[in-house]
Amino acid sequence: MATKRPYGEGTFYFDEAKQLYRAMLVSPSGKRLTKASKNEEIVKDWLNEQRLLVGRNQHVDPIGITLLEWATSWVDTYSRPNVRQRTHERNLSLLNHLEPIAGTTLQKLTPTQIQSLYNDMADEGYASGTIKHVHKLLNGILKQAVANRYIMINPLQQGVKPPRIVRDEIEIFTVAEIELLLQLAQQNNPRLYPALLLAVTTGMRLGEVLGIRWQDIDLTNSTLQVRQSLQMTGIGIIFEPPKTEKGKRKIPLPQQMVLALKEYRKLWSESKIKHAHNTCSKCNTTGKLVDDGNKNIISYECPSCDHAWLYANDLVFVSNTHTPLHPKNFTVRFWHKLQTDAEFHMNEFKPEPLRTKEKYKVTLENCRMQADWQQFNLRNFHALRHTYATTLLTSGVPIVDVSRVLGHAKVSTTLDIYGHAIPENSKVIADKIANAFLK
Repeated sequence: MATKRPYGEGTFYFDEAKQLYRAMLVSPSGKRLTKASKNEEIVKDWLNEQRLLVGRNQHVDPIGITLLEWATSWVDTYSRPNVRQRTHERNLSLLNHLEPIAGTTLQKLTPTQIQSLYNDMADEGYASGTIKHVHKLLNGILKQAVANRYIMINPLQQGVKPPRIVRDEIEIFTVAEIELLLQLAQQNNPRLYPALLLAVTTGMRLGEVLGIRWQDIDLTNSTLQVRQSLQMTGIGIIFEPPKTEKGKRKIPLPQQMVLALKEYRKLWSESKIKHAHNTCSKCNTTGKLVDDGNKNIISYECPSCDHAWLYANDLVFVSNTHTPLHPKNFTVRFWHKLQTDAEFHMNEFKPEPLRTKEKYKVTLENCRMQADWQQFNLRNFHALRHTYATTLLTSGVPIVDVSRVLGHAKVSTTLDIYGHAIPENSKVIADKIANAFLK
C-alpha cells in the first residue's frame, strides 16, 4: 500500500519533455512549492534548503507583499491600538521616509538596502534622532513580520547600524533675559503672564502648562499636581495623561507664583462668566451640549448650521473667548512675539502699531540691518525648562530631586541632558578623602 509522502520531504525528477530538472515540496501550510532549472545542482540545492528550513521550523511561504503594504497594515493593526494619537500620527509621517525601499518585496528586503537608506538620510541632512525614529519604527514592522512568518530573519539584525544620536547643545536664558521677558509679559499680556511665570518657576512643558486645571493647584499649600497635558493632533485638541508614573508629579510653587495665580483667577472668573454662552455665533441658535466625557472642556454643536465650539470648564489658561489655548497660537502670537518685543525693548525701539505679522517681521528685519542693533536670540518654549533645570543643578540641588520635579522616568535621562550643569567637585572630593583617611 502506498504511503503519503510527509510534508517537507519533497520530490526531485527530470522532465524529459521540457529537458528540465524539477523539484516539488509541500510546505507545512499546505502550499505547493516548485523549482525548475537546466542545472541539476541548482534544483537539488534549492530542495535541500527547503527541507532544512522545514526541519528547523523556519520555513516561510513566498508572498508578494511589499514593505509599504506591510508597514501600512502594521501601523493600523498592531501599532495604532497601543500608542497615543500623536505617536500614531508621527509613525504615519515616518513611513514617508521609507519611500526609497517602499516598493521592495518584503521577503527581498536586504540589510544593505536599509543601511543605504539611513546613510542617504544622513547625507540629506536629517537629524540623527529622526533616523533613529525610522529605525525604531522599521524594527517593529519587521519583528512582527518575523512573528507572522512573512520573513525568516529580521534584516535589521544582520549588521545594520543606525547613526549614533548626537544631542544638540541645549539653549537656556540668562537671568537678565528671564527678568525682561517676565516684565514685558506682565505689562503687555497680563492674561498669559502667569503661564510664562509658571513655566519659569516649575520647568513644566508647554502641553503641561496649557493642560493645567484649577483642581490641580493647591494655593493653600503652594503645590501643583501634573496630571495631564494638552496636545494638538490631527483630530483636534486632546488631553493625555503623562507617559510614565514619574510624569505624574507634585511641584512646589514659590510664593510669587501663588500670588500671581490668585490675582489672575479674578480675570479668569470674569472671562468664564462673560463667555459662558451656549448660543451659536453664526446663526444665534441655541447649541446642543455634547457629553463626550471630557471634564476639561464643554462641547457644543449647533443643530441648525452644524457649527461646533468649545468652552473651557476648569482649564487655568484660556483664550480671549475662554476656549482651550491652541499650542501653535500660544507659541506664535504670544511666545515668539514676546521675544521680539524683548529685542525692541533692548534697543529702545518702539514699533508703530502693526496689523499683520508680516509687517512686524519686516520691521524687525530692517532694524537688524543696523550696525549697533542688539539681537535677542529666538528660542523655543522648551528652553525655559532647560533654564529651570540647569539653574537648580548649578545651585547645588541634587540631581535626583531635579529629575523628580522634571518628571523624567530615569535619573540617567536628566544626567544625559543636564550633566554638564552639575558643579565640578574635584577639590571637595579630594579634601573629603584626605580628611577621612589622611588625618
